[in-house]
Amino acid sequence: MNITCDQCKETFTASLDQMAFISDSQKKGMRFIMLECLSCYSSFSLNPMTMEQPIPKKTADEDGLRCPCNSCYGLLSYVDDSKPFWGCGECGTVWFSKADLVQSITNSIEKYPYRAKVYTKKGNNFHPVPLENEPENYEDVVAQEKTDSK
Repeated sequence: MNITCDQCKETFTASLDQMAFISDSQKKGMRFIMLECLSCYSSFSLNPMTMEQPIPKKTADEDGLRCPCNSCYGLLSYVDDSKPFWGCGECGTVWFSKADLVQSITNSIEKYPYRAKVYTKKGNNFHPVPLENEPENYEDVVAQEKTDSK
C-alpha cells in the first residue's frame, strides 16, 4: 500500500503496522487517523475510508486541544471536509459540532480533574495550553485511565 506524505510529498510503502492500523480504522468507520511518514518521519493525517488526506483548517480555538476521550492524549485538528469536524488522529473520535466537543471536554474534566491543566477556558470555549506548559507526566497519567467508556 503506497501512501504520499503531505509534509515531504514522498510516496512510501506503508509498514505492516500501518497497514493493520489503516485496516482496523476502516473496519471501525474512522474518518481521521494520524500516520508517520517513513521517509521524513513527520506525522500527517489520513482519512482511512478514502485513503486521502483531509485538509486540516487551523483554528485558534480548537486546533491542538488534547483529546478528551478516556485514556487518549491525542491532539485534535479541525478538518474542513464536506461535513467539517474536529477529529483525534489517535483514537479516531470525531465531533461534528463545537457544542459536542465542549461538552466532551467538560465531562472529561469532571471525571478527571487533572485534565483541566491542558485547557484554558475563555467564555464557553476551550483553548489548548502550550505543550511546554502541560504537566510533565500528562500523557502517562492519561494512558492509565480506564477505557471502559468514552
